[in-house]
Amino acid sequence: RKIFKVKKSNAEKSKKMEKEEKFFRKTFMYDKEIKVINTATAECSVPSKRRVDLPLTAGEQLDVIDVTEGSAVICRNSEGRYGYVLVEHLNFR
Repeated sequence: RKIFKVKKSNAEKSKKMEKEEKFFRKTFMYDKEIKVINTATAECSVPSKRRVDLPLTAGEQLDVIDVTEGSAVICRNSEGRYGYVLVEHLNFR
């Protein structure tokens, strides 16, 4: 029974990640291939003020997907959600 539950949750997580990617591509008008160019750790917890900002939890691991012209980068969290994160909130070590 436990094995079945794990498989079900993985399928649900995969479906959620696909939905998040679709939303990201539409909202950010992002048609490039999604590649992880770096990984970073959130230095502090930051709530998101806009849907395009990624809320952070201190110590959270993030995949950096793309850089922007300002002081923000586009990141993806472990739940598959994408958004802008200010570089000053990240640690690249």
